[in-house]
Amino acid sequence: MKTPREVLLSQHRSTEPHLDRMWSQELAPALTAKSAPTTQGALVAIGWKMWQELVLPSRQIWAGLACAWIVIAILNLASSETATKIARRIQPPSRDEMRALVEQRQMLAQLIGPVPEPACVPRRFVPGPHSERPGQTAVA
Repeated sequence: MKTPREVLLSQHRSTEPHLDRMWSQELAPALTAKSAPTTQGALVAIGWKMWQELVLPSRQIWAGLACAWIVIAILNLASSETATKIARRIQPPSRDEMRALVEQRQMLAQLIGPVPEPACVPRRFVPGPHSERPGQTAVA
């Protein structure tokens, strides 16, 4: 009994002369006509290979990221205001506003009662320069 491989090879033996003729007439001359690769050609080949490996398999992901960045840029440009416009809008509080704030704080103090101050506020330790530290000796 013949294996599937033998059956396939026997059916396609008639195409071997045609493939040999194609190789000798078209493919072999095209391959030998190419010169030795230059540095620029090697860089282009490396760039093309990276493009095929990194970008082409995930085209939809890259397109989605590009769309997201475009939307972010449009929203940023649409909502941008210059610093001078913002500075003009911010004004120091008027005397009436300050008086109302003081009154609010007094009313809050009357409602809640006085807020006790913390008894002891711990000081934060700030080390001095190395030259002012006492000498330390280590025993091995």
